[in-house]
Parts: sequence; structure tokens; C-alpha cells
Amino acid sequence: MLSKLKIKYFSRFDVKLTVFYTFALLLISLVLSSFFYYRLQHSLLKQIDRMLIDEAKELILEIEADNHIVKGCNMFFEDISYRVFYPVFFRVMASDGISLYESENFSTILSKGIKQREHFTVTVDYRKKKRYRIYETRFTFKNKGPFVAQLAINTMRSDKILNTSLQNIFSAIPVVFLLSICCGMYISQKPRKILRNITAVTRKITSQNLVERLPLPPGQDEIRDLTITINFMLDNIESSFTEIRQFTADVSHELRNPLSAVKGEIEVAVSRKRDAADYRETLHNCLERIDDLIKMVNDLFLISRFDAKKYDLKLSRINLAGLLGEMHDFFLPMAQEKNIHFVIERCDTVFASVDRHKILQLLSNLMDNAVKFTPENESIILSLIEHSHEVELKVTDSGIGIPESDFENIFKRFYQVDPSRSGDDRGAGLGLHICKRIVDVHGGSISATRNKIKGTTLTVRLPLN
Repeated sequence: MLSKLKIKYFSRFDVKLTVFYTFALLLISLVLSSFFYYRLQHSLLKQIDRMLIDEAKELILEIEADNHIVKGCNMFFEDISYRVFYPVFFRVMASDGISLYESENFSTILSKGIKQREHFTVTVDYRKKKRYRIYETRFTFKNKGPFVAQLAINTMRSDKILNTSLQNIFSAIPVVFLLSICCGMYISQKPRKILRNITAVTRKITSQNLVERLPLPPGQDEIRDLTITINFMLDNIESSFTEIRQFTADVSHELRNPLSAVKGEIEVAVSRKRDAADYRETLHNCLERIDDLIKMVNDLFLISRFDAKKYDLKLSRINLAGLLGEMHDFFLPMAQEKNIHFVIERCDTVFASVDRHKILQLLSNLMDNAVKFTPENESIILSLIEHSHEVELKVTDSGIGIPESDFENIFKRFYQVDPSRSGDDRGAGLGLHICKRIVDVHGGSISATRNKIKGTTLTVRLPLN
């Protein structure tokens, strides 16, 4: 149980972020401390080197002033003997290595040997456990030489400063470690709080509760962008669920009425004994309603294929004027029954690459609506006009027209301009929606406009290629 709690604790986002901040801050602190320690060491060493060079110049000047090597060395020794910090030890030798003058205890500092050029070196007196920085240079005196001057300074003071700095660095590491943990926990609380809020709100979201939205954080950062993206996704989900509910309700409503009518007619037919003509009429009415149901189911199936982008366009070079003439001849008897003047005003011979079956369905839906919703003794005018890159099909009726407020909705599924219609004049509200989907997959457009006098004009534009 304890191990599971440990695993759960260390898998938390804020703990991981704190660990990351801690190691990052410690690493930066170690790098900076190492850099400053190296710079301090280098600065102290350069300071000692400058002192040794200056002292070597003073020694040579004393020798030249006294015009004697030993006297000059004695005078220089008297000058430096009173120093408390950075005491100087020195030796003057001939070029063959014979010592001409040597300050006290210098032999314990540097072994014999002369380099061929000016240089610095470090040596250790293990008996006294002291380190020395040594500078060796050459000079001439009375046109003789070269002579060698070796000067040494005890680095104990600079070493003490370095040791103190190193101790301070090691002492500061635990403090930095604790501060990094505290800062990491404090900094990680904000994103953890936001993420917990996101989790809490999203857990409340169900198919019955899609109005919840995440509050936007105040900062302009990635968390805010994530919140906006999630809210946008929730908007799309809510819109989709609303469409699904509306679609389900509309389908249920559209299926219930014809099924209830079929059931009612059958119940009336079997309520008492009837002759063959009555049964035949009942069956005929039921078949008509079942045909309507099958047409609506087929329309819904076609729409679902459009939604899933699983439609197959069987394109071929078709004479659209021929298709328009066929559909006009098919609907002409229905129009004549209502004494509607149904004519083709203009019909250009236009060839286009289209799906014959879907274009026939497009023309059928447009003409069926026109005939169905145009009153008696009115007119329907068709036209097919070829333009440079497209073909324009117009279906103009002189019916009651469509209110301006309904134009933006007439191509939505199950939308009906006058839902109070009943009987044969009442459709399922799928015809114009299917027309739009057919036109869209052909790369065209469809629109509706109100005529100046009365009625409506539906305009379809299809690309020639």
C-alpha cells in the first residue's frame, strides 16, 4: 500500500515539475559556482604573478643602484623583511647555477635548476605544508650575465580565500536545494491547479450536461491556448449532440405519422368484415404510405453517406438538356392535374461531367417541390443556360413564396417552411437538403431568391469540368 502511494505521489505533475526545477537550479548553481571559483582562483593567481614581476623589477633596480649584486640583494631583503602579507623569498644565481645570494629558507622552496626562459611555477614545502608561487627571470649586470633571479611568494593567503569560498559553496548547496524545492512547489501549483480544474470540469460533462466550459486563465500562455481549444472542442461536441438529438426527434416524428396512419387504416379494415374492393383500397393506401417511408429511409441513408463522405460519384459526360427534358416530361402530367403552366423557357445544349443518377435526383427533388407547393392555375418555368465555366439551372415558380427569414434554413435537413401543412403537400423536409449535398459534391452551389411579384427561384450552378 505504501509503495503504491509513493508511486502515485511521484507520478504527480507538480512533483515531477518540482524535481525538474530542483535539478535544473542545482545544475545551474554548480556551473555558476565552478565558474566563479575558477575566476577567483585565476584572479588571485594573476595578482600574485603581478606582485612577483614587480618585486623582480625592484630587485634588479636595487642591484643596479648599489652597483653590486650582494649589496643590492641585502638592500632588497631589508625592504621586504617587514612584510606580513605575502612575504617574498628570492635567490640570485649565475647562469651556471651557482647561487650568488639566497634569502632565508629559499633552498627548501626551489630545487636547483635554471629554465631557459622567463616562467612561473608552483612548488610545495611538504615539511611546513605550504605552497609557493615562483617566478624566474634573467637580467644582465655590467655587461655580464645573464644572471637569474628567482622570487617566491607564499600562496597561503590566497589558498585560504579559495578554501573559504569552496566551503561557502558547499554550505550553500543545501540551502539552494531547499529553496529550489520550495520554489518548484510554489511555481508548479499554478499549472497543477489549472489542470485539476480542467479535470474537474471535464468530469462533469456528459451527454446530458454539455454547457460546462473551462474558465479562461488570466495569462496569455499555452495553458490559456489549451483551455480555448478544449472549450472549442466542447462547443463542437455540444453542437453535434444537439444535431443528433434534433435528427432523432425529427426522424421519430416523420416515421411515427405514416406508421400510425398505416396502423389506423389496417385497424379500420379488420374491425369488421368488408368486401374485396375495400381491402384493395386499404392495401393501396398502405402501399403508398410505405413507399413514402421507403423514400424517406433512402433519403436518410443517402444523407448519412454524404456525412460519412462515403459517396461514390460515377462521373460521365452527360447532356444536361436531355436530362432536363426527361424530368419535365415526367412531371408534366402532375402539373397538368393542377392546371399549372409548366414550361422550359430556355434550354442550352450543355455537356458536363456529372453523376447521372444524382443529377436526376436533384432535378426530381426541385421539380417535385415546385409542383407540390405551387397552387393551381399558376406557373413553373425552367431554364438551363450555359456560361463560360459553368451551367446555370433555374426553377422559378409563382407560388406563395418563402419568407425572407426562412431562406437561410431551407437547405437544412427536416426543415419545413410551413410545418402546419398536412397530407400530400407535407414533405419530410429532406428534398432541398439532399439537393444541396448533391450540388456540393459536384463542386457547385445552390441558392434561393424571392421573385419580385410572387414565388421563389431556385438557382443551381454546376462547373462544366
